[in-house]
Amino acid sequence: MGRGAQINDHINVGGYFSSEFEAGRSDETFTLDDVAVMAYGDINPMISYLAEFEAVGFYHKNFSDGSDGGSQKFHAERLYGDLWMSDDFNIRFGKQITPIGYWNMEPINVLRDTTSNPLYSMLLFPKFLTGIDINGYVPSTEGLRYHLFAQKNHDLDEEYINIPNTHFYGFAVEKEFSMEWNGGGSVGEYITKTNQRTRFLQANVKYDDSEWQFVSEALLAKSDYNSREDDYTLSGYVQAMYHYMPEHAVVGRVEHYNDHFSDYKDTIFTLGYSYRPLYPISLKGEYQWHSQNEENRALFSFSVLF
Repeated sequence: MGRGAQINDHINVGGYFSSEFEAGRSDETFTLDDVAVMAYGDINPMISYLAEFEAVGFYHKNFSDGSDGGSQKFHAERLYGDLWMSDDFNIRFGKQITPIGYWNMEPINVLRDTTSNPLYSMLLFPKFLTGIDINGYVPSTEGLRYHLFAQKNHDLDEEYINIPNTHFYGFAVEKEFSMEWNGGGSVGEYITKTNQRTRFLQANVKYDDSEWQFVSEALLAKSDYNSREDDYTLSGYVQAMYHYMPEHAVVGRVEHYNDHFSDYKDTIFTLGYSYRPLYPISLKGEYQWHSQNEENRALFSFSVLF
């Protein structure tokens, strides 16, 4: 499980799904949230590919009012190729995950440690780009990896794009300091379809010794709006996880989000539990406390990677 099924030397197929139960102040809902199929493989020693098609909100049931619904239409979430040249220089082209930080690089529920996403990872930069990512290890250095990415066109499939844009450039680096420590950062700029121009500066650091894990990410963004106004948004989180047994973990996260332009501010504390009988199978539960009290909620999820 988790590695797919090999069809031939060039094609592997797999998939995943996640289901979620949420209990908030006014609603209790069940969602079969992500249903996805994937294909990946090597065309030759220099070229590989990945294709992922996903239906988000496949089925939704609101127990408070009895309503249900959903969409069984699949959209292209990732569709890219890799050209492997050397350790120092490689090219990824197509629709792909934006190579920023840690959280964004794990878009699948089953791979994450909590069901919920920090606001930092959802609202401040495009999660995907349809373009090119030049990446590799910086020559004559040890453990320093770079990404130079760009998009100057419409997204391949805008259904699951959090910030639609046709202008997105960035540069990211990550340094391995030791077996347990690594850190990095990124800078970038994007222009939305409403002509909002945002420039951002991001940083991340992680400690992981298999028993304890500490992760922190933060981003400062400056946006210029059509009204010729400009303002700042600051967001970040600190998360700690303790594996008291290989299959069991307790997770705590504190995050803060402050958008000066919209005057929206929230501080969120999340306490969660994760159980993995096998790594590709995840059962998680958590409770969130918000400084906006009406947003407190409990979340439970079951997800599987095939």
